[in-house]
Amino acid sequence: MFYRLVDLRLMFVLLVGVLAVAGAAPSASRAAGEESPIANTALKYVGSHGGQCWTFMQQVVFEATGKRVGNDYRAGYFEAGATEVSAAEAKAGDIIQVADDDDTSPWASYRGLHTAIVLENLGNGRFNAVDSNQNWDEMVRLRPGYEPYRLAAASGLDVHIYRITGGAAPAVPVSFATGDAATVAPDSGCLNLRSEPSLKGSVLTCLKAGTAANVTGEPVSADGFTWVKVEAAGKTGWVAARYLAKTQSPATAAAVEPPPATVSEPPAATAPATDAPAVDAPATAKEPAAVLAKVDNSPGCLRVRKEPGTGAGILDCLPAATAVAIIDGPVDASGLAWVKVVVEGRVTGWVASAFLLQ
Repeated sequence: MFYRLVDLRLMFVLLVGVLAVAGAAPSASRAAGEESPIANTALKYVGSHGGQCWTFMQQVVFEATGKRVGNDYRAGYFEAGATEVSAAEAKAGDIIQVADDDDTSPWASYRGLHTAIVLENLGNGRFNAVDSNQNWDEMVRLRPGYEPYRLAAASGLDVHIYRITGGAAPAVPVSFATGDAATVAPDSGCLNLRSEPSLKGSVLTCLKAGTAANVTGEPVSADGFTWVKVEAAGKTGWVAARYLAKTQSPATAAAVEPPPATVSEPPAATAPATDAPAVDAPATAKEPAAVLAKVDNSPGCLRVRKEPGTGAGILDCLPAATAVAIIDGPVDASGLAWVKVVVEGRVTGWVASAFLLQ
């Protein structure tokens, strides 16, 4: 085993050197024997879109263990049954959280706030890790030689490392196949039915919990999710499979089909619902009245534009936690879903709904 570890570390050093010469991003490796459902799940998404570092971690933990990390940068871990470990004790699958202990609310937004998943403990507060959005591009990448304590000290922040145990309990049933019957089961709100198996697919409608669905295509993986093609609410499109519950038969699924009025196309005054918490657009109720929401804690501020689309003029830029009222949309433009919002006494315009929370 000693020689295997030495060989792995030597290979890692050589690989980093080769990639550096080639101009590619360096890679990280885990020590032999350090197996973790959380680490292994995170590694599957390297090179794909993961969204914010925090929501990527939440998604990975749920997929790997079936446990949900709450929406607080400290208390949220304990809600998932986490225990805190020291830097010396940390191992593959543990989660590094850099934050200000005096401001760990879901609306926290400040320089240095970050979440990463340990792949290997290198000692002295250094780790090989994997995370999303380290380059502000919402992509999942390996992070060799990560030094959270040094970086946190530079911003006056704190570091905690959490361990969440649990077997590999995939959130997505692996047995979905053409002809299966299912029921929509989102965490909250409704589930986006998209034109393509991707977060970039336009939203065709929003399916309420309990809506019957028939699977019409084999699963496809994209953007960190498994997607299945379904027929539901009189439309055909793609949904994130993790929010479907398999039913015994098409007849059973049909029995829970809501009345037609409850599955109609959402009225214009709604925002698209989320395929996953804080990854896609937030779930909203299908009411014609204005829907209240808040700007999420993504880095920077949220641009308010004159029209839907990244080419439209900028009217304002809203900081995290700004309350808005959604009065129109969604409208697809520039690869994003846009909603018209009002900030009382400040501005009315269009924003990308992916950066709003309810």
